[in-house]
Amino acid sequence: MQTASRTARLMAVQRGLESSRPSPKRLFEDRLARSFVSPTWRLALGGARFAPIRIGLEAAYDLVGGPGPRASAIARTRLIDDLLEEFAPWVDQIVILGAGFDTRPYRLRCLSTRRVFEVDHSDTQKAKRSGLAQVLDSETSGVAFVPVDFETDDLAEVLLGAGFSSEQTTLFLWEGVTQYLSAEAVTATLRVIRHLSRPKSFLLFTYVDESVITDGLANFPEAKRWLKGVRKRSEPWIFGIDPREVARLLTDHGFQLINDVSTREAGNRYFSLVGRHDRGSGLYHVVTACTLDSR
Repeated sequence: MQTASRTARLMAVQRGLESSRPSPKRLFEDRLARSFVSPTWRLALGGARFAPIRIGLEAAYDLVGGPGPRASAIARTRLIDDLLEEFAPWVDQIVILGAGFDTRPYRLRCLSTRRVFEVDHSDTQKAKRSGLAQVLDSETSGVAFVPVDFETDDLAEVLLGAGFSSEQTTLFLWEGVTQYLSAEAVTATLRVIRHLSRPKSFLLFTYVDESVITDGLANFPEAKRWLKGVRKRSEPWIFGIDPREVARLLTDHGFQLINDVSTREAGNRYFSLVGRHDRGSGLYHVVTACTLDSR
């Protein structure tokens, strides 16, 4: 029997911890995150509104996972939130690939008037819809859940079958997924995204520096426990990109690079604004791209 992604649940824990911070110290507020964690973590997050408990939980989390994962997850969430706020007014529909327990369609106002397609494994979607049903009066009518296996399914076919229109401008969000896929699956997905994208569409995606997977632990010492953790959850990283090759990769698939920001850079920007000393990792990147003029 398949279950929801453990990594997706862990991301919900990280977002729940951040949301327990008082304003203005928190980078975002995701009150739905607690709906997708284990009963033990739900109890812990309930207590995290008290500063000593939250500080203890974050310290324990960082001790086990190592410096980098939690801060990187928080920085990337805020960065992508801001990018969606910037680009959503220019598109007609949003596709969230590997949506996991992402709650942006329910918490970001900029998405409330856009058609949203959440694409993920059916088991994760089942768990998500169950969690949403407990906290929302009704699911957002503008959200379509599209079950898919990126390694085997025809992404274009299932999206079009769910009502996606290739004649509308689209923003594709692909967060926290590529490192878990084969190179062939990543390439195939990029081809499908470009095939389905009309001009003036956008792509936001994350990737890890490929050197971490090959021989780059000396460059990113924080990665040792990070990699151990994902292997322990039976969700190892198997794909990365050389940051020097991102622009070429995008051009080869019909996109133009707009920006490539590491979670260390994003963290330096956001955490300093609120007087925090959290430090994201340089091994994790968020890319913004747009379609070239012709398919």
